Amino acid sequence: MTGAFSRSKGARGEREVVQMLKDNLGGDFNRNYKQSYEAQHGDIEQLVGPYLLEIKNCATHNFKAWWQQALAAASKRDAIPCLAYKVPRKGWRFRVPMPQAWSSGHQWGREIQYTMDLAPDGFFLLVRELS
Repeated sequence: MTGAFSRSKGARGEREVVQMLKDNLGGDFNRNYKQSYEAQHGDIEQLVGPYLLEIKNCATHNFKAWWQQALAAASKRDAIPCLAYKVPRKGWRFRVPMPQAWSSGHQWGREIQYTMDLAPDGFFLLVRELS
């Protein structure tokens, strides 16, 4: 039951983020159904601007492991990783690389300590500015 509940909660989170993207950025966004049988493809089928989204709807946060998963998925699509995660009773947050660190091209620029945490409106602004 725990596995099914976890998958259901994850799918609910993905649907919430898809709706937020549609409401704030327009366009056509869908959940990525390949993820259930092929690892590291991202949770949203389309890139969001230059970002590949990895979505986590979990009460306990494991940022380091989640960030590594986002990096692996983004590298397969030559995209910039974005970790969207839900904070219980507070809402969604988006973690992306600091532009200066990412554009350096150095491996250290991919590490989690060189990321920034954004509220949804901040992330949507960033996407609009980069598009």
